Amino acid sequence: METSSIILLLVSASVSFAAGRVIVHFRNVKRKRLALERQANEKRDRPAEPEAKNKSKRKRQLQERDKASRHHGKSSS
Repeated sequence: METSSIILLLVSASVSFAAGRVIVHFRNVKRKRLALERQANEKRDRPAEPEAKNKSKRKRQLQERDKASRHHGKSSS
């Protein structure tokens, strides 16, 4: 093989490899973002916990629910 053919082969192989890595990287970033969004939606959409029979636990649940509703209202930016 001629030197120019070898150089062209090496350049094309490295460009192909780099393009493949870039595609895989951005695909993984997109998958991770979608997985985080799916987790957030599942957490937000799950049904509320039933009220506890224990008085102190029920009080804590109500405080957490109030805190979550106040926090949810502020995050609508």
